[in-house]
Amino acid sequence: QVSVQEIRIKNDGKWYADDRLMFRKAIVKLFATNLVRDENDQYFIKLNQETFPVVVEDVPFLATDAYVDGGAIVFVLYDEQELRVEEEVPVVFIDDTPYLSFRWENDTRISRSAFWMVSNFLVERDNQVYLVPPGKLHD
Repeated sequence: QVSVQEIRIKNDGKWYADDRLMFRKAIVKLFATNLVRDENDQYFIKLNQETFPVVVEDVPFLATDAYVDGGAIVFVLYDEQELRVEEEVPVVFIDDTPYLSFRWENDTRISRSAFWMVSNFLVERDNQVYLVPPGKLHD
């Protein structure tokens, strides 16, 4: 029986248990796919009948990679989940950092490398930036 005092998702998007990096991706993915948020914007992992609080410093998800898959842009998250963008979506900038919505509004930070990978699919319109998948771009 391992007792963890605190689970934290730091600003770098990585998961930590008691300030030690959680390096086993299968566990991180299990926790991330079972992450829930309550009405007070607090995060929890709900597994079986147990609930574990999670401290989120910025946002719960980090897009570390991106690729084009047919008519979609697919972001690979740090926890190995995938965010498929098949329709035009807004990209929100907070202090020059780009965010997308995955499960909750603006809950996914886009890493610099992933952002550059999708830069050809960004369109600015009415002071808002949009990510437009291939085949959806209209001049």
